Amino acid sequence: MLLRSAVSQDTHTSTVGLVVDQMTQGAWVLLFLWLVLIAYLLPDGRAANRYWRWWIRFGLAGVVIFLVGAAGDRQGFEESHRGAAPPVPWLPESVCAGLGVFGLLLVVTLFFGSPVAVWRRLRRAHDAQRLQLLWLVWGTLTVPVALLAGWVNHFLIPAVPLFPVTLALVAVVLPVTVGIAILRYRLFDIELVLSRTLTYLLLVVAVAAVYALLLLGAARYVGSDTVGGLLAVVVVAVTVHPAYSFLRRHIERWVYGLRSDPRAAIRLLADRADAADPNGLLAAVADAVAAALRVDRVRVESSASPDDGALREPMMHRGERVGYLAIDVPAGRQFTRPDLDLVADLARYAAIVVRSGQLNDELRESRSRIVAAREEERRRLRRDLHDGVGPSLAAVVLKLNATQSRLDQAERNALIAETREEVKAAIAEVRRLVDDLRPPAIDEVGLLGAVRQRASALTGEVAFEVTGPDTLPPLPAAVEVVAFRIASEAMTNVVRHAGATRCRIVVEVGGSFELTIADNGHGLGPGATRGMGWTSMRERAAELGGSCTITSRPEGGLIVRAVLPLHANQPEEVTA
Repeated sequence: MLLRSAVSQDTHTSTVGLVVDQMTQGAWVLLFLWLVLIAYLLPDGRAANRYWRWWIRFGLAGVVIFLVGAAGDRQGFEESHRGAAPPVPWLPESVCAGLGVFGLLLVVTLFFGSPVAVWRRLRRAHDAQRLQLLWLVWGTLTVPVALLAGWVNHFLIPAVPLFPVTLALVAVVLPVTVGIAILRYRLFDIELVLSRTLTYLLLVVAVAAVYALLLLGAARYVGSDTVGGLLAVVVVAVTVHPAYSFLRRHIERWVYGLRSDPRAAIRLLADRADAADPNGLLAAVADAVAAALRVDRVRVESSASPDDGALREPMMHRGERVGYLAIDVPAGRQFTRPDLDLVADLARYAAIVVRSGQLNDELRESRSRIVAAREEERRRLRRDLHDGVGPSLAAVVLKLNATQSRLDQAERNALIAETREEVKAAIAEVRRLVDDLRPPAIDEVGLLGAVRQRASALTGEVAFEVTGPDTLPPLPAAVEVVAFRIASEAMTNVVRHAGATRCRIVVEVGGSFELTIADNGHGLGPGATRGMGWTSMRERAAELGGSCTITSRPEGGLIVRAVLPLHANQPEEVTA
């Protein structure tokens, strides 16, 4: 009735004019019909598929049926023409009412089907088509604004001609937005415009609803519109800013993720990573980044893959690249500067999580290697004892039995001599096994003395110098063994491969045990490869939670630096 009265308020008194008025009583439905058709046909002028084509045909048939039924609305015609009867005899009023209701239902289905059609097109749209449809969506938001203004105009402030102004706004905004969609679809950031429009539209609707409810409640229960107006102003003044912040935050998240709230994006990443299983940590990081950016797919890659159109952001941790965030940007969407800034922030924090996962994997592999090495060492000891000491002791027993059965003194003395040699061989074998478990020189002369003995044995073309504290504090057995093995391996490499004339070994003990081996050789050449010795030194240090680095000296040569923690809970022994 509101729209019909707005369209037909300029009535005619001539016979021709009355006929036109009767035939066009339902013409108000045409106000939004063209907009609905644009929604179905934009951007290529065709319906999305044959089902939508039939849907449009049924809706247009409903428009015709509604116009036929509205032409027979005798009561409505008389109300708008001061009691004048319709000039054209028409269908019975009951038939017209049924046609009008049926036709209006079809028109309503056509109207409410248009957002569904646009939404389905948006899901499959690419590049320019997506931006064109987003401009159309923004332009159609003026329609509910016009309806809201009409209701406010009719029920609250009938003296102000607000509804014609909003209709004019619709008539201007819709062609402009459609023109931008077709001609200059990249003129503005439509996602930002759309989010702001939705924010203010919902805020206006909420404020108007609260204001009207407070006025009606005050008039009903207090009997004073003034009290209701004052109360409404106070409530609106207090709640409008929190409501605006709430709406803006949630609408912007719905439109383009957490671009405007990087802290929320970081919290999301932290929460997902914290709740994830260690084996699913990378998948949790990818899901969190995809949710924060509102994209379909994000991958964590260890190295840059061939160019497949994805946006790749390097993940850096303490100057080291630990991987890439590969983001599949949706078709038709371009990342703006705030988007790229958020990607960079997420990559920084994701690098910490990814590196943590990598360290966890390395720790698990290191523990596996330690267990494997321990079992290998046990198998070697079992084999050596079974094949070496065991047979020697068995031979000793047999010879002792044979000695007991001999009556001739010379034969007995010969067997005793052989038995003595067997026992000596068994003792030497046991000593060899013990030496392999822990270098005896450490217990005999201390760690520094053992290193000096090893350096003295290797001295020849290379002059070794070993320096350290006069008295070392008590060290964990594992640290002593690992330090000695690293020093021995490094000094052996200097003699074999460095081409050096001098080598200096420095031992320092503070918060940790530090061992430095520096030589004046040729260092790392262009074709130098890192062999098993270097890997062994690094793994030995890593087993204790320490580190071993090998770097070149500016003046020539290499520096091997091992740092070993001095924890009280270190294992008592580390096998060779």
